[in-house]
Amino acid sequence: MKASTMLRSLFSAALLGLGLSTSALAQGGPPPAIVRLGEIIEQDMARTVMTPASVISRNDARIAAELAGRVTLIAEPGDVVEEGGLIAQLDDRQARIQLEEARARLARANANARYQNAEADRYEGLAANGTVPANRLREVELARDLADQDLREARTAVMRAELELERTRITAPFAGRIAERLIQVGEISAPGREIVRLVDIDHKEAVAQVPVALAPYLGVGQSVSLSLANGERMDAPIRAIIPVGDAVSRTFEVRIDLDGSPWVVGSAARVAFPAETPRLQFAAPYDAVVLRATGTHVFVVDAENIARQVPVEAGVREDGYVAIAGDIEAGQRVVVSGAETLSDGRPVQELSEDA
Repeated sequence: MKASTMLRSLFSAALLGLGLSTSALAQGGPPPAIVRLGEIIEQDMARTVMTPASVISRNDARIAAELAGRVTLIAEPGDVVEEGGLIAQLDDRQARIQLEEARARLARANANARYQNAEADRYEGLAANGTVPANRLREVELARDLADQDLREARTAVMRAELELERTRITAPFAGRIAERLIQVGEISAPGREIVRLVDIDHKEAVAQVPVALAPYLGVGQSVSLSLANGERMDAPIRAIIPVGDAVSRTFEVRIDLDGSPWVVGSAARVAFPAETPRLQFAAPYDAVVLRATGTHVFVVDAENIARQVPVEAGVREDGYVAIAGDIEAGQRVVVSGAETLSDGRPVQELSEDA
């Protein structure tokens, strides 16, 4: 008897430690089930269609050379390059020689133009006094005009030589990371030959081909949900919609803004697009809905902490909730954890968060 009394006392103490009383046992009924509770809410929800998408960079270019020349320097794969930063350098000795020649011709043309202009001014004064004939004045003015033309040509030649020298430096048109090097130091480049692949890893977007039937429910700036194969997910706005459908696949392109996201360029993603106009619906946490061969139901807990089984129809899933329809109301408590073994009419005891 003493052993039996001791065991009964220990069992009662264990129940009390969970916040339960021994009244249920004294009445001969089952003890309250230990559960976690959630709440039925109302929110705008819509049926969605999942489509595959690819994460791409908004700036992804193969940078090419504009001149022929030997490569003397090139960035390494993985290097970060700022806009205007040096990607590769071609041998610039020939370009520097041509620039010096052009500058020398400019200096000579400039000196000649100054002399011819001074001569023209002097002869104009003499012609005004009748000291020189008019045809001699025209000859001097012609020499002045030709010297001015030579000066403009010399200036243009210097600008051209400076541009040629500048083109020996291959620079980044935008900030990014070197993804691939397509030429090596010492090789001879040709105009149009690709040097590197430069990818902007900060400005990204996801590109998806969406059925044309969903077009009425999409708009620029609208937030959609994306997920990766590893379970990562995020919400992002639609950046652009290209309203031109493919005649074969009956799809059109949608681009989703992923600026600043950590997702890797080239990742495969899935996007949930709405397939109907969102409407206000009752929703419960995912785990509150119990699926059985006989139907779908939830357990609603009343003020006396009694669980009542309520048949429902499950619908759209979104942000951890599933839309349900049935004899339910917003604000009702539902069993989220422990519903699988629960029966209708059984008392429940909510497990505290720190238990």
